[in-house]
Amino acid sequence: MPGSERFHSETARLSALLIGLFAASALVLGATVYWIADRAMRAELRDFISADVGAVASGYRSEGLSESIEVVHQLTSVPGLAGRILLQSRDGTKLAGNLDAMPPRSGLFEVNARDERAGGRAGERAGGRRQLVLGDGSFLPDGSYLFVGENAELLARTRNRILGSFIWIIGVTVALAVAGGMLLSAGFLKRIDAITRTCRAVVSGRFGERIPIHHSQAQLDRLSATINDMLDRIETLLESLRQVSTDIAHELRTPLTRLRQRLESARAKASSVRDYELVVNRALEDCDAILAVFSALLSISQIESGMRLASFAPIDLTEVLRQVVEMLAPVAADSQQTLSSDLPGALRVRADRTLLTQMFSNLVENAIRHAGRGAKIAVECRTSGSTGLVRIVDSGPGIPAPERDRVFGRLYRLERSRNTPGSGLGLALVAAIAKLHQYTITLSDATPGLRVDVRIPLSTSSMTAP
Repeated sequence: MPGSERFHSETARLSALLIGLFAASALVLGATVYWIADRAMRAELRDFISADVGAVASGYRSEGLSESIEVVHQLTSVPGLAGRILLQSRDGTKLAGNLDAMPPRSGLFEVNARDERAGGRAGERAGGRRQLVLGDGSFLPDGSYLFVGENAELLARTRNRILGSFIWIIGVTVALAVAGGMLLSAGFLKRIDAITRTCRAVVSGRFGERIPIHHSQAQLDRLSATINDMLDRIETLLESLRQVSTDIAHELRTPLTRLRQRLESARAKASSVRDYELVVNRALEDCDAILAVFSALLSISQIESGMRLASFAPIDLTEVLRQVVEMLAPVAADSQQTLSSDLPGALRVRADRTLLTQMFSNLVENAIRHAGRGAKIAVECRTSGSTGLVRIVDSGPGIPAPERDRVFGRLYRLERSRNTPGSGLGLALVAAIAKLHQYTITLSDATPGLRVDVRIPLSTSSMTAP
């Protein structure tokens, strides 16, 4: 469906929904007002009717039909206050009252009757004309029929006014519902169209497009912000993928070129089995280095994907650090370095034990490799408030301040380290593991040397300290 057709379709649907809701509300309200007003006015009229019926019945009980006729004459002779009364015999002959004879009928009902009076209640001029009367019909013990009523024209006019007002209310309600539906649907669908356009732009390759946010804290704004965060993440991952592809092409070109040159040289110059063995051994070393690079890149990708979150479990961080120090102490001793530790008692965190071991091993190995002979390396762990801190300090040359953020990039190596073994992925792996665990790593100057701080949140979901 084209965009304009879909827009009008959604607008019509939303407008129809609002019209239905508004009309139903107005209908319920109007019916309630109508019922309450009708009931109240009927109750007031019934009170007048009951009083007159009681007077006529009392006269009949005291002196018979003649007294009832006298009471009717008295009730209909009061100027401006008389009700509508009819007393007729069993054969339908009118005995008294100001209404024409009528077919007997019991109970409360409305009737259009001709009033024979010269004046009406409350000064109303109604002589001789027909009017709506609400009355109560009943039979006296001798079979005579008594009808006592009140002018119900005010009740009828009130009903008509309520119905007329209700029709106007329905009309205004429908008009407001149409206008409101158009306005609401236009704004709502405009936001939906903006989201759709942005998503289509991203699908077409324009990864920098983002959904406009009005900062109103509405549901659509929260949805737009979430989608924008998702697009930021996708853009970051794609940029990282492009950078990795470029870095791989750049970094592997040298070892692959060297491998090819060695093989060509062996084919052209090797003259003995020993020469071939040397070339093959070096070629295998180059292949192992290349495979190590790919293995590290796959590990980083797996960690960044979040697949390892399922292996999180409570572990003792102090025990992990102690094992890392014990494992690498002989390596440091071979380089005439001192590796010491200052670790507290048990400190439990929720993490992947294998990844934490790898992260801290990489950090300590990095210090051993670059600190130089005779350097001192210390591993410390402490807690402060809601944060745990693991600090690794060495007395080596350190890392220049402009390079500290870049060393966590994939395949990035300092200029002075390019002639030493390594692929430039150790700290990239450390950064991926820290991000997975929501840890923060900062590098600073130890004067002399490098200080690495790993801050660990001590939340109930990630860490508990006994």
